[in-house]
Amino acid sequence: FSFVTLFGWQDFFEFDFKVIDDNLCIFAQHELGRFMYLPPLGGELKSETIEQCFQVMVDVNGAKGVTRIENVPEEMLFLFPKDQYLFSLKGYEYCYEREGIARLEGNKYKTKRSSYNQFAKNNSSQYVPYEKSMLEECLSLYKTWAESRALIYEDDIYRQMLEENEKVQQLTLEYYQELELTARVVVVNNKIMAYTAGFEINKDIFCILFEIADLTMKGLPVFIFSKFCQDNSLERYRFINVMDDFELANIKKTKMSFHPS
Repeated sequence: FSFVTLFGWQDFFEFDFKVIDDNLCIFAQHELGRFMYLPPLGGELKSETIEQCFQVMVDVNGAKGVTRIENVPEEMLFLFPKDQYLFSLKGYEYCYEREGIARLEGNKYKTKRSSYNQFAKNNSSQYVPYEKSMLEECLSLYKTWAESRALIYEDDIYRQMLEENEKVQQLTLEYYQELELTARVVVVNNKIMAYTAGFEINKDIFCILFEIADLTMKGLPVFIFSKFCQDNSLERYRFINVMDDFELANIKKTKMSFHPS
């Protein structure tokens, strides 16, 4: 529910913002049709408002199944009577206790702690704020990272996601100040080997938008994730949200390995 995520995908969707019954309604459109990226946002949400939103989509889509409202929180489902609407679980988002990732203490983090220490011991690195002058080097790292991922995983959805995310990351890194992103990089031998960025969801939760690391450097992914959670700018947050797993087994396995709370 952040402008950041809308902004990053503007090259792939045409977003249309409408106010219906004092609710902000965000429609997204591409070659397959129009859908709602989020449920109507604002004050009191009425069934009539939802019906109007569906009509706006049907006017474009006709009877095609693309007509839908995505990212409806579970607590809002009562607004959609089961005799009128179909539900489909899109997925879960992964949240971690920030201090747990920052400290990596205890037996459950034993393997992660070992990876962190291995990188720290074997590399003379700098963990520093991202600057706009680093954009091209970060994008070059992303391309190398994405190519290595595509060679390992043949899933078409995953490969398409890798391709699209290059443009998303370029946009968000270019306008990171305007978007009020917190972004950091890890430099080894004067070369950027990892970068990450995120934003505040609310006073308790910080969301990591992306994290990219040179996978040939053992322990680096754990190192930058933990260092980011140690960062002074994040210390006021209790939870770190790393979003969903796109229903892909390899991403789920990685995110589960950090023990979501």
